[in-house]
Amino acid sequence: MKLLGLEFYKCRRRKIVLVCATMLAVELIWMCVFLTRQDAENLQQGWMLLIYNLIIVDAIVLPLSVATLASRNCELEHKGSTWKLLETMVPPGRLYTTKLCWGALVLALLLMIRAGLFLAVGVYSQFPGPIPWGWMGLLTFVSWAVSMMVYALQQGLSLRFVNQAAALVCGISGSFLGLLSMLFPAWLKRCVPWGYYGLLSFVGMDWEPATGVTRFYWLWPQAADAALLAVWAALFLAAGRTLFVNKEV
Repeated sequence: MKLLGLEFYKCRRRKIVLVCATMLAVELIWMCVFLTRQDAENLQQGWMLLIYNLIIVDAIVLPLSVATLASRNCELEHKGSTWKLLETMVPPGRLYTTKLCWGALVLALLLMIRAGLFLAVGVYSQFPGPIPWGWMGLLTFVSWAVSMMVYALQQGLSLRFVNQAAALVCGISGSFLGLLSMLFPAWLKRCVPWGYYGLLSFVGMDWEPATGVTRFYWLWPQAADAALLAVWAALFLAAGRTLFVNKEV
């Protein structure tokens, strides 16, 4: 706990709040503009429409946001050349785990705030039906789980390379692939880490070309896909930790 507290203390001037606020502002502006363009018929499915499009926005916005958070947390030690000093006091494996826990807590808080924000948007927009607390909670958990898998990858890159451009380019590429993967067949989407935002979607959509009517419906992700997400996360964690522990300082 002491090490985790020190991580938060070190990051107090790293503009983490600004990064998180920017991510929330982008998603909020995106969604508000989208909702203002919908007709009354689509807004009758407001809650499912909101969550379906939040999943799409997540695939675009979160990969770069996660990369930025990991980079902001890890580049301080690179700039100060303090790895050798830190590793004389704490084993590198504990440092790696502490930074990972920091990312998990920041992302959890960010996504819980995001959930409350968009529940408020739905209430303000007077979407019909009861507030889908459970589905929004599931969205928050799935977004967090996929983001932590991506965070493990990004933290490994940020710890391995002094120049953070490598990690940020990976994040930018992930945002592009996250959106593009929505068009992939399921088997190919499983091979793209950033594609799991869409792969684990629990809102489906049917579009009738003849009438132009769009229908949304709830669905459950496949258990095998959740297991594959865990495999990806384990691979990134093992690779990132091994590279960091064996890194010469």
